[in-house]
Amino acid sequence: MKKFLLKVCVFIYITTLIIGLYVNYVNGNSNDFFMTLVAIVTPLIIPALFYLLKLKITDEIMIINLVFVYFASLIGSGFNGYELPFFDKVLHFSSGILISMLAIIIYWVIKKDRAINDEKEHRIFMLFVLNTNLAIAMLWELYEYMMLVLFNNDCINHYSTGVHDSMTDMICALTAGLIVLYAVNRYYKHKKDNCLVNVCKNFYDKNFSE
Repeated sequence: MKKFLLKVCVFIYITTLIIGLYVNYVNGNSNDFFMTLVAIVTPLIIPALFYLLKLKITDEIMIINLVFVYFASLIGSGFNGYELPFFDKVLHFSSGILISMLAIIIYWVIKKDRAINDEKEHRIFMLFVLNTNLAIAMLWELYEYMMLVLFNNDCINHYSTGVHDSMTDMICALTAGLIVLYAVNRYYKHKKDNCLVNVCKNFYDKNFSE
């Protein structure tokens, strides 16, 4: 099922990519055409990183990568998706989930074990996941701010919204992180499996389980 779903995602991505290249070329949208060309490369970044780190990528991560890049890069930049209301917020929410899942894996890799032994460690683990997510969200907003200061590129929407855009972006990431923490808590406290934790488990077991 996962293999089939991955093939469907690849087909949709390539089809949309071809349409984007054609439409932007015919309409003379040089910037959008260039950004659509960039979308050829962006889905390859994560697999290339895994290859360099000698990690085995799972089908779930391939699907997640394709879906996220499809909207963040291809639709967002090639089809002006970022002009749609709340499009950017949905992506910040999604990135909050993905970063929180990455933090789970990082904690397990550092510890070299998926087990959480006591309540104290459980709290440390939860704080690690939450703070990692918030730190990345803050660094991204810092990057956008530096783009404004150094290049006068107002990707942070400072002139139109003040701090509102940055705060709502970080709130979206925080909300997503809290959802992941809820899933993690159900897994460790109540032994309830869920798709978010299972993606992390499958990747960890495939690469780091002895």
